[in-house]
Amino acid sequence: MEGSHPWPPSWFDPDRHDLLTPLNVRALAHPVRLTLLRLLREDGPATASGLAERIGQSSGVTSYHLRTMAKAGLVVDEVALGNRRDRWWRAAHAATTFSFRVPGQAGDTEQLEVAEQYLRMVAQVGYERVLSWIGTLVERQDELATSPWQLGESSLSLTHDEARELSEQIIALVARYRRDQEGRARGSGGPDETPAPGGPERRRAVFQFQLLPDPHPDPRPAGVEPG
Repeated sequence: MEGSHPWPPSWFDPDRHDLLTPLNVRALAHPVRLTLLRLLREDGPATASGLAERIGQSSGVTSYHLRTMAKAGLVVDEVALGNRRDRWWRAAHAATTFSFRVPGQAGDTEQLEVAEQYLRMVAQVGYERVLSWIGTLVERQDELATSPWQLGESSLSLTHDEARELSEQIIALVARYRRDQEGRARGSGGPDETPAPGGPERRRAVFQFQLLPDPHPDPRPAGVEPG
């Protein structure tokens, strides 16, 4: 029997992470809310009208979704910028963590269906980011020979303990390269894009990884080799 792994994992920081479970994931299980939260995290505080212009929606739509997320603790007022006319919002935390492992919050069938909807949206956002980058290859022709960006996939055979260990090591490695550990926005002029004096130019980047069981394992019995 593999070892016990109580919640939370060592890397989880309640001051830095929104915690979503099947019980409360509905607050973010909407494509507009997911987009608004991403924009607030990456580009900093904004008003409902400013966000509406960016995503092609009315300010009434963005106001509604921002208020819904505020009730769930996902966004908060940026009081330093707000005034009588404009209400400014910022992300409450620097990152979102979703887990099925929080004790007492595994959810019922209906809640798991909402969790599935949320995870599908997250996966779709990642997929669209990758396709968007691939779509720029021709215009980046001159820089491809020295480009560090890449896609990859590796087949592994892991116990549950090994899978957890690998995930924790990846999270720890990525944290070494984060420059917004205080929850500051990653937008233009932010800590990720501001080079040190005389230092190299920085580019905003997105790190994605999925560690999942193979949905289509080889049905051949062990020891049977292909002909």
